[in-house]
Amino acid sequence: MTFPQLLSLWREADRLGYAGASLYDLLAAPCLECWTALTALTALTSRLRPVPLVLAWDYRHPAVLAKMAATLDALSGGRLVLGVGAGGSRDDHEASGLLWHPLAERLARLEDGLRLMRFLWSGQEGEFVSRFYGRVRGPGEPRPAQAGGPLVLIGGHGRRLLLRTVARAADLCNVGFDLSPEEWAETKALLARYCQEEGRHPASLGLSHNATVLIGGNDAAVAAARERYRPRSASVILGTPERCIAQLQRYVELGVTWFFLLFPGLPEDRAGLRLFARAVLPAFGPA
Repeated sequence: MTFPQLLSLWREADRLGYAGASLYDLLAAPCLECWTALTALTALTSRLRPVPLVLAWDYRHPAVLAKMAATLDALSGGRLVLGVGAGGSRDDHEASGLLWHPLAERLARLEDGLRLMRFLWSGQEGEFVSRFYGRVRGPGEPRPAQAGGPLVLIGGHGRRLLLRTVARAADLCNVGFDLSPEEWAETKALLARYCQEEGRHPASLGLSHNATVLIGGNDAAVAAARERYRPRSASVILGTPERCIAQLQRYVELGVTWFFLLFPGLPEDRAGLRLFARAVLPAFGPA
């Protein structure tokens, strides 16, 4: 989307009562640079929590990213949720002249870098010795608005390596897309096991779900949306507002508290965005 299209959408979502909005992070793709656009959109809205979903880790040195995140958090009054991932596109890295490391190394670099960032956000003086990034002196400036820094969301795909990293380093987990409730139950159980092995209470980790939404005011409108957008998964949120509420409630009962919603057809087709805000959001309380 162009920046005017994004800004129009973000401002409407802000008015409609959504809690936040996200952008993805690719360098070689025909899109705006994620952090620059995110900062501008945050400055031009009043409520939405900005969430990069997710920053590819090796695009930015963690000391630089720590300062970027602290600055945006301070400027926005503590609205930032920092979404990061190991980097899911080898083609994008190579097209941009960046090294592509094996997954285990990328996750190790992410975890090491997050420890460095949290040290800088803490305001501690002294020196932090990083495994991959050398020695960094604190305190970091500016201080983020949120004590200890913004919430860190780790997102990506896979189970064994990614979820272990999530259990050690994340505040919020974001894994896969359009997972079924059954898949979420398995994922939650695995995360709980990893958290316990790392000496962490599973309830301290927030769960977020990525969902495609096809909503209509009646059965005919739902059928038309399904025919137009042809969902690739049987686990999309599909139906009238009442059916969408019932489907979402199944995830809530599993412990999911954050939902990232994809409305096909944006920016032109906003009917689903508006109907969901009017008829579904109120069932789950204020943002």
